[in-house]
Amino acid sequence: MSLMQENEIKFYCPQNINELDQIIKTSKEKLTFVAGTTDLMALEHEWKKINNLVDLNCVKELSQKIEIQSDGILIGAAVPMSGIINHSLIKDKFTILVEALQQVGSEQIQNRATLGGNIINASPAGDSLPVLNVLNAQLWIGPQKNGEFEKIQVSEIMSGPDETTLKTNKYIAYVLFPFPEGENLFWYFRKVGQREALAISKLSLAVLGWFKNGKIENIRISAGAVTAQVKRAIKTESALINKELNEKLIDEARKSLEDEIAPITDIRSNVEYRKQICGELLRDALFQVKLEN
Repeated sequence: MSLMQENEIKFYCPQNINELDQIIKTSKEKLTFVAGTTDLMALEHEWKKINNLVDLNCVKELSQKIEIQSDGILIGAAVPMSGIINHSLIKDKFTILVEALQQVGSEQIQNRATLGGNIINASPAGDSLPVLNVLNAQLWIGPQKNGEFEKIQVSEIMSGPDETTLKTNKYIAYVLFPFPEGENLFWYFRKVGQREALAISKLSLAVLGWFKNGKIENIRISAGAVTAQVKRAIKTESALINKELNEKLIDEARKSLEDEIAPITDIRSNVEYRKQICGELLRDALFQVKLEN
């Protein structure tokens, strides 16, 4: 482990998870964990509040590990997004995740930005969050206790805009993506911004579902950048399951989503626009399913 200190700001660079957990165990102060540091300028505004920085990039298990397991793919929370985007199995099994991460900034940003950072920032406009929601991503939280990470669903960590339920001196170690079970899988992701590239999202929509014999067997829907907290659209999902997919049902689902999401007005967009476009994106997703089947 290396430690640099300047102007009373300590910078830790642990070489493995055991060193990282030992730093946490012995620290009597609040630690700030960093990886891609793409939000470093935002942190600088609060620099006086930050006394201890811990670089997760130094921990190879967190910054390099992509492991295929029997039930899914385990990705280190500090793996750069470009490493995820270019992984052949992830491209094949989790295309919706790759498409979402390709929307995150420029290639330079993707070479630095991480899943863990996108999650812990808890921005409603975070491009990966709706997709993580519909994929039922599981987070492994450190430090370890008796050699085990705490495991929670991604939906459990988001408590509001820029806020999480993660307690002081805890960190996201890994993200597990379960392989979607069953056949006839369909997915859909769209992001709407001020321009096509390098734009913070006005809204986004992620849909994952299973279609068979003219009906939706199951479906997960999550909208991003429309409310203070990224959530699943449970009511709209329930209205679609085990129903014959026709134009009437699609229109009802569009209206249901517009009512359910309860969007906000901010500097990027307003309530009316977000409601209408979210509904239209869901309509587009469902029509694609109908046409392809």
